[in-house]
Amino acid sequence: MTNKELILELINRGLITNSPTNKLIGGEISLDKLSSDDIRVILTKGKPTHTQQCRDCGQEYTSDHFTYYQARVDERGFLLRSNALCTSCSKKSNKSRKEVLDAADIPDKPKKGDTCPNCNRSWNGNWHRHHEGDKFIEWLCGHCNMSFSDQRTPVNLIKE
Repeated sequence: MTNKELILELINRGLITNSPTNKLIGGEISLDKLSSDDIRVILTKGKPTHTQQCRDCGQEYTSDHFTYYQARVDERGFLLRSNALCTSCSKKSNKSRKEVLDAADIPDKPKKGDTCPNCNRSWNGNWHRHHEGDKFIEWLCGHCNMSFSDQRTPVNLIKE
C-alpha cells in the first residue's frame, strides 16, 4: 500500500479525526496528483482519560461531558478541550446568553472585510457579539473574540 492509499484509507475509516473537514479533503484527493507535501496527519490519543473540572459548576467530569477540538492536541497527545464548561453548564450559559442578546438593541453585524474596532484588522470571517451580561459592547473579529473568551487565560486584551 502506498502512502497516498494509506492516507485515503485512514480518512475513509474515520481514524484521522472525526472532523467533517477531513471527509471533504478526502473527497478532493486525487491519487495521481497527491504529493507527500499535500497532506499532514495529526496523531492523537483521543479524548483525555482523566477527569476534568468544569469552570462554572466546579464538578469533575469524564471527557464525555466536554467538547473537544478535532485537530488540536495538548503536550501529552490528547485532544484539547474547546470549552472550559461541561455540556450542562454550556447549555445553560448559551440559553441565558441567547435570551439576553436577542432582547438587546444590537446594531447590524459588520460586513466581511470590515475592520475590527478592537484590533483594527480587516476581518473576513464570522463576526462575534462582545457583551458583558446583558450589555452589548461591540462586534469583534474571531481573533479578538477568542482572546476575550478564553477562560483559561487571565490576560485581558481589551483596548483601553
